[in-house]
Amino acid sequence: MRVLVVTGQLAKDIVREALEGTSLEYEVCDLPVQVASLMSPTYIAEKLQGGSLSKVDYILIPGLVKGDASKVTEKTGVRCCKGPKNAADLPQTLNMIGKMRLSTIRPADEILRKVTRREVEETLMRIEMEAEMNSCEASTLTIGVGEMSVKVGPGLPMRVLAEIVDAPTYPSEEVVNIAKRFEESGADIIDVGMVAGGGHEAEAARIVKVLKSSISKPVSIDTADPSEIEAAVEAGADLILSVNAENMSELSERVKETPIVVTSSGKGGILSHDPSARVEQLVKNMEMARSLGFKKLIADPILDPPLTTGTATSLLAYLKYRELDPQTPMLFGSGNVTELLDGDSYGANLLLACLASEVGANIILTTEASIKTRGSVKEAVTAARMVTIAKYRKTPPKDLGLNLLRMKEKTWREEPHRTPGGVKQIKVESRRKKVRDPGGSFKISLDRERGQIVMQHYPYGSVEPDLYIEGSEPEGLIDTIIDSRLVTSLEHAFYLGRELEKAKIALETGKCYIQDFKLDFGECM
Repeated sequence: MRVLVVTGQLAKDIVREALEGTSLEYEVCDLPVQVASLMSPTYIAEKLQGGSLSKVDYILIPGLVKGDASKVTEKTGVRCCKGPKNAADLPQTLNMIGKMRLSTIRPADEILRKVTRREVEETLMRIEMEAEMNSCEASTLTIGVGEMSVKVGPGLPMRVLAEIVDAPTYPSEEVVNIAKRFEESGADIIDVGMVAGGGHEAEAARIVKVLKSSISKPVSIDTADPSEIEAAVEAGADLILSVNAENMSELSERVKETPIVVTSSGKGGILSHDPSARVEQLVKNMEMARSLGFKKLIADPILDPPLTTGTATSLLAYLKYRELDPQTPMLFGSGNVTELLDGDSYGANLLLACLASEVGANIILTTEASIKTRGSVKEAVTAARMVTIAKYRKTPPKDLGLNLLRMKEKTWREEPHRTPGGVKQIKVESRRKKVRDPGGSFKISLDRERGQIVMQHYPYGSVEPDLYIEGSEPEGLIDTIIDSRLVTSLEHAFYLGRELEKAKIALETGKCYIQDFKLDFGECM
């Protein structure tokens, strides 16, 4: 198949460079228009009609061209569709021709994204089905009941347990909101993290009950206090975390049918930093749990924070335990690292998920206990899915159709700068004095719970707002402001556009938005 790629003068070299090395036959047609997006399908059709298209099987026009590419097909007799909006995506588009149906209206990169997303979901479903068929019953543990249950264990995809830290400090409504956000983020189990010290049996029961009636995921309880454990199980908890040598003998018979996570802590809560001693204690704790009648066990060698007690050393404990016991599911507390690391959590969560898989863990426990770890549940879910697909394909976690690249990019789409020749340059002048817009002013803030940018309008000279506008996209907000004649100066319109884009970036990245101040991206020293 031979493809004709249509472009303009400014992008022709970029297009040719992007297409080098593609397996499909192609030729580039650069029409006499500087900016490709300013062409129309009718114009392209008229220009191509005069040329020879006898050897061309397919025409790709720029994705940013407005209108329907079928007009080119009507005039030329050659199938024509829209290519991607950016030349960097051309190789992938050409490779997909014949394998998927491109659109005459929508840019190819949008189609590719949709197809890729569907392929990822189908791959994950296939892995899940195959894993359940091939998994060993002895090593598979079911947490929860019926449709609200999840299976964990070796051979099954990595699961994510999202903990609501210090849950008793929140009113029921807020706990439910957090749990629903975690559920929407893809968490498999929602954990009720109790406050240190114990003695909050009523709170444990309250939170477990309200979550069991509000979400469709298993609910666990993380506490070492036997009375809180008993109350949570009575309220319907599906899993108990933090069972150790100190507290397991105090738990009643009714608790023993509930799955438990057994940690490597010894009597008095002592946790050895020596990997061999830690594993030895964990083995003793597991044997003790079985002798007491607990049948549904998950092992937790405990992941230590970096540099202090040492993450790498604790990973050795995971490896050693997995060698001794290849069947029992293992918990991996990644929050112990992300919460004690002043770095962006995206990459940390992905690396930790990879390490969890390598040491044989099956459940990742993550938290959002601090501002810097907001979004960690969603990140951990994406990371777990990446690891699941990569492991299935036997490849590193890249080129999978999903990623955790948020502050950097995998493909460079920026057009290189070219200084135009023979064009006058205007010198940048210092900023002019600020003058208030007679149309009024705006206070901009973010409603992060609902993902909205909120603009309160203050009439000229007033200290009280008279109306507010909210939306998730700067374009819609600016259009509304202009249509409502709430801005009367170019300077103010430019200022609002800049602030709204800044607010949108802050909303998407988790950065703090403070009106009139730059977003803080830090610096490497």
